[in-house]
Amino acid sequence: YKYFMKKKCHSLKEVRKNIDRIDRKLVPLIGEREFYVKESLKFKYKKKDIMDKKRIIEVLKKIKVLSKKSSVNSKTTETFWKFMIKVFIDLEYKLFNKIKK
Repeated sequence: YKYFMKKKCHSLKEVRKNIDRIDRKLVPLIGEREFYVKESLKFKYKKKDIMDKKRIIEVLKKIKVLSKKSSVNSKTTETFWKFMIKVFIDLEYKLFNKIKK
């Protein structure tokens, strides 16, 4: 589960260069996740179907396990995922109103 490389940096410029490299990888992955969030609306027939608390708990548990296996601070990933889930749920509500009219 050690998918990432950790490299000691010798300057702030080098640190930022590595952060930018990671961001270039993250943005397409977030876009792919967004695509599947939108796809899920095909199978949600009522607005109440959007907020699935059991699924949210399941996702957060998986992220916690993956974080520990990857030696990543699970509080950081949990906070990040909760925010991302909220953003995507908001998007689903917005799109639901447009699609289901």
